[in-house]
Amino acid sequence: MTHYASSRFWRAYRALPKGIRELADAKYELLKTHPEHPSLHFKKIGSYWSVRAGLHYRALAAESDDSVVWF
Repeated sequence: MTHYASSRFWRAYRALPKGIRELADAKYELLKTHPEHPSLHFKKIGSYWSVRAGLHYRALAAESDDSVVWF
């Protein structure tokens, strides 16, 4: 699965506290190499995909062919 980030995603990402951005970066690396890792809680919810970055942060994505677009 290929991952893309929308401009909306990047605006929200830049608004996060530095520690959360660093955690999100680490979780993205884990998502690329081990998407089934339990700490990610990477799952499909309806027509969207969700992944956890810490206890209080999630990223959402929509499917597009064989990829997902994070927004």
